[in-house]
Amino acid sequence: MEILAEAVKYFIGKKEILKGIDLRLKPKEFLGIIGPNGSGKSTFLKCVYRVQKPSEGRIFFNGQSLDELSYRQSALMLAVVAQHNY
Repeated sequence: MEILAEAVKYFIGKKEILKGIDLRLKPKEFLGIIGPNGSGKSTFLKCVYRVQKPSEGRIFFNGQSLDELSYRQSALMLAVVAQHNY
């Protein structure tokens, strides 16, 4: 599956948490996201797996915008094992 992120931004109030993330992950590629605490790693991933909606920008799975996919359709394409499971 290809995952594409274009200019993904996320704000909490006026504070910009994600500052225009661009990413292209091609089928069978692996990606590690590293950075200090509070740098937006988890926020970006939550936007990818639809726990949060980006304030700006778009995310695509196999060329289809997440906005055009139902939650069920995107869940069939992506599985998530979160660090904290409540």
